[in-house]
Amino acid sequence: MKERQYDMTHEEKMKLLIDEKYPLSAKYDPEWIYENKMGCQCLWLVESLSQIMTLKPGMRILDMGCGNALTSIFLAKEFGVTVFANDLWVSPTDNWKRICNEGVENLVFPIHGEAHNLPYADNFFDAVVCINSFQFYGTADNYLSDYMAHLIKPDGQFGLVVWGPDKEFTGKVPADIGEKWWPDFYYFHSLDWWKWHFEKTGLFSIEAGDDLAGDGVRVTRQWAKIMEKYDNTHNNEIMRWNRMVAKRNSYQADDFRN
Repeated sequence: MKERQYDMTHEEKMKLLIDEKYPLSAKYDPEWIYENKMGCQCLWLVESLSQIMTLKPGMRILDMGCGNALTSIFLAKEFGVTVFANDLWVSPTDNWKRICNEGVENLVFPIHGEAHNLPYADNFFDAVVCINSFQFYGTADNYLSDYMAHLIKPDGQFGLVVWGPDKEFTGKVPADIGEKWWPDFYYFHSLDWWKWHFEKTGLFSIEAGDDLAGDGVRVTRQWAKIMEKYDNTHNNEIMRWNRMVAKRNSYQADDFRN
């Protein structure tokens, strides 16, 4: 499929960033969102995830792969939670400036941390939130048991939003999505794959999961329009955003090794 050329103005793009389906996100300056974008409209995604999570003032939240900390700022402002904004590639100093500019410096703390060497105590977090990053580092069979689960309190939640196909495929990439499919896109998995990835450890139980309540394909296409991506990889009925919440079971990973 040949990419079509569109003459969207900047103002038209800004209007598309405000979506009545996500009223909390609509309160934020679209210029700020666009300036700090990293691959998605992260506020839509975190707002959708928040609808199926338990978030209360005073809770400690790990925002894994927070990027420019927009999701961390959102969670602090909207729910009064304390957020550790963890990222490997974005400078904590740069994130701190954004955090202070938004007036949540008492609730959001920027951390430089690599996903396999996180600087937190066991059972420290009430919940983990991960928006469009877990696929980059969390797909190994031992990642949850060796590097993540011990950080979450028993009965705490892990909230995940990831992009992926409606179901797993093997062999050649389907022609319907193959136009801009790069080799590293194989880390994008279906919702059922992610559920199994968590459940098979015995450390988590799935509490909820869907394609943003049926909105996952539309959100994909709307963001593609904003970014002027009109290839079939980003415009189809297969690829969509999914959200999932898993509860941390009470026993520890080491119980399996004794």
